[in-house]
Amino acid sequence: MQLKNKTVTGVIQPLSYVDRTLRQQGFRRVGEGSVPIYDVVIYDSSTSTSYFLRIPTSITHGGSGKGELSVKIGHPYLEAKILIYGPDESFVIPQAVKRAAEDKLKELAAYLLPADSDT
Repeated sequence: MQLKNKTVTGVIQPLSYVDRTLRQQGFRRVGEGSVPIYDVVIYDSSTSTSYFLRIPTSITHGGSGKGELSVKIGHPYLEAKILIYGPDESFVIPQAVKRAAEDKLKELAAYLLPADSDT
């Protein structure tokens, strides 16, 4: 499920900064491609189910102007770590897990948003 949190979506920063910041916040870089996707596991003890909070990125030509590759943060999404089989099965992500994911995104925004926006 795509999250409606817009705090980090669309942010453009140097890849090295995004990579370092997300890793410090517990995310790991996944995929073999040159465009990184980051995820962190959120465990729901009430249902014994794990979820991925995923943050896709895309390479962009804007950025620091220092010759460093920059990325644009895509729309974060949340999905169950296990695959649910069957077209008739409906699967609802618990509100507590959604809140935890949204809180994590708010925390990331504090690090990823440009600091000069406060001056």
